[in-house]
Amino acid sequence: MKLFNVDGIKKLFLGTPEEIEAREAAERKEAEQYRKQKAEAEERERVKKEEAEERARVKKEEAEERERVKKFAQSPAGMARAARVAGARTFQISLKLSETRSTATPLIGGTSSKTTRYQHDTAIDSIEAEGWRLEHANYVYRILGSVTSKEVFAKGLQEAIQGEIVGIYIFRIFN
Repeated sequence: MKLFNVDGIKKLFLGTPEEIEAREAAERKEAEQYRKQKAEAEERERVKKEEAEERARVKKEEAEERERVKKFAQSPAGMARAARVAGARTFQISLKLSETRSTATPLIGGTSSKTTRYQHDTAIDSIEAEGWRLEHANYVYRILGSVTSKEVFAKGLQEAIQGEIVGIYIFRIFN
């Protein structure tokens, strides 16, 4: 003897087999729509991220280009180009060739110095590449300062001079 009719209870709570099938089909359709919407949202996020990365890359490249342009404008060739664009017929530039830093040793006397040399052959070549011809070059020693110390064991003063040698170059337009 059966106390409960299982098929009757299923029909009561779940519906007929056709209703159950329709409900399951609707749930599958809803699940498919959810997966599709999720995939579309993920795709939008991926595209948004790629676009942000592209904007950042372009911004970085533009900043690097601005820095290259700024650096070139401050270089001897950049200054020569600017002078030519401005219509100058001559261009003068001063370039430090060497720098000497000296110290005087107090009490015992004596001096020591350190000289740093700079190469500018590529600078002159780059200026000439901008359409200028080296017309004249001259060199001067510019004193930047001096240090004096009194000797204890000998008579007199020790003086250490600090300075630099500067090359002055004059260019003319080369036609």
